[in-house]
Amino acid sequence: METPGIDEQCGKHFVFRDFFECSDTWRKTRIENIPRELDTYHAIKAITEEILDPVQDEFGKVRITYGFSSAALVKEIKKNPYPNITPSTDQHSGHELNKNNTLICKRRGIAVDFYVDGISSQLVACWVAENTNFDRLYFYSSHSPFHVSFGPERSKSIIWMEGYIGGRHQPHNYTLDKLKALRAC
Repeated sequence: METPGIDEQCGKHFVFRDFFECSDTWRKTRIENIPRELDTYHAIKAITEEILDPVQDEFGKVRITYGFSSAALVKEIKKNPYPNITPSTDQHSGHELNKNNTLICKRRGIAVDFYVDGISSQLVACWVAENTNFDRLYFYSSHSPFHVSFGPERSKSIIWMEGYIGGRHQPHNYTLDKLKALRAC
């Protein structure tokens, strides 16, 4: 089966391009950021249908700030002073393979970072946690995009990424109740 075109719909509100051309680094470099593996396209379609389309139906326009990340984009991101990425675990590489022909991220699935204009990210993250079968959700603050993945584990892990010490956020495992109670303004 052939990979879809980047302007093909992957859900009700999104096309594949929305996941490839969304990060600040991509906008600066315009580096090639297209998946090679058909399973990555399937994962993008799944996260769109299971998480992003329902969020947009509930809250309004979803703004993706970081979606799919090819090896070339990762290389560019790592040039930033504080490249807060971990390709082997963050699921932004989808089902892509490294130079040794093994999965970059063994978790499979795909991840996106996003926000909804004018809506607290805490409110949206809590809604995602209550209403979807997400895999991992990394929450930073009410006024920042948050990370959510959709993959086969569907672990429903909620991690609050507190502070920024030594160039890294400090992760804390949270329950939905703790996320709701968090004062994250």
